[in-house]
Amino acid sequence: MEKRTISYLTLNMVPDIGPVRFQTLLNYFGNVEDILVANAADLAQIKGIGEKIAQEIVEKRGDVRIDEELKKIDAASVRVITLEDEEYPLNLKSIWAAPPALYTKGCLKEEDRLSISMVGTRSASFYGRRMADNFAQDLARAGLTVVSGLARGIDTASHLGAISANGRTIAVLGCGVDIMYPPENKRLFEQIVQHGAVLSEFPMGTMPEKFNFPRRNRIISGLALGTLVVEASIRSGTFITTEYALEQGRDVFAVPGCIDSRLSAGTNHLIQQGAKLVTCVEDILEEIGLLVTTLKQIAIPEKKKDINELLGTEKQVYSLIGDKPQQIDYLIYNSDISAGQMASILLQLELKGFVRQLPGKVFVRE
Repeated sequence: MEKRTISYLTLNMVPDIGPVRFQTLLNYFGNVEDILVANAADLAQIKGIGEKIAQEIVEKRGDVRIDEELKKIDAASVRVITLEDEEYPLNLKSIWAAPPALYTKGCLKEEDRLSISMVGTRSASFYGRRMADNFAQDLARAGLTVVSGLARGIDTASHLGAISANGRTIAVLGCGVDIMYPPENKRLFEQIVQHGAVLSEFPMGTMPEKFNFPRRNRIISGLALGTLVVEASIRSGTFITTEYALEQGRDVFAVPGCIDSRLSAGTNHLIQQGAKLVTCVEDILEEIGLLVTTLKQIAIPEKKKDINELLGTEKQVYSLIGDKPQQIDYLIYNSDISAGQMASILLQLELKGFVRQLPGKVFVRE
């Protein structure tokens, strides 16, 4: 395993370095190796860290047993993909607080950029399971990857539907990839590895604690162009995923249900709030049609651009974007430009052909 990847794993295992602080540190130091050797004084001067957190990072950094982690990774035939690897999913890289490292079983492919996440209740009715299976099959036949969370109920039906149509599916876990949860999905886990990938941002051996699942849900929505809610009660944890999807600028779809069904109250409420009502897969394909065309990167003759055409603030924002996709919140955070002015500048850069907008208000250089 590359030294850089081991450094990513080491930092990912430090309790006080979550995805947001990881990105903050990486932006400041420029590489993971320098973060590992930085002293508390250097860390403390970084915006968003401070003396207390800096000291805790230094102390807990020394407690990480990376050799044991590497042995577990090797024993479980797990592949680690970091933010710097070409295989890292572009959709996921564009979200705020993207996971620094993905523990992966199976394989991720470029075609997985065209994916829809499917979520819903664990206590699914026959109607919910049937709808999840039908939609997953149709999405798979249309060439889209189905992303879900391997949980009981709607998640399980969604994965199975995609597999039965010989399509691709990705499962995101709220535990380590070496932990089988729920245990009855062991065979499904193995099937998903053959038809796509099982992945997690959590270190090996991490148990499925309740507080892990909101973090998992942001990855489920972040991997996809949109999230389809098949069946959910009004208090369902599914709403965490839809909130993330909306924050990430992704579409939210909902399958309607009987108005007297508790398990359909959540999906019907989402529709009232503006989620797109869908009754067939064509409703989803129509909504993302233009986006899919864009992502297929139809060849367009390149126009030579001269950076001297740009105004001062336009040059500043253009330089912040650099060679990697950047979320609008990142651009605002790292400049003295207000949100409204930033949106105006980005629009001008788009009109001049210098940048292109991706899903989730993410911008890349043209």
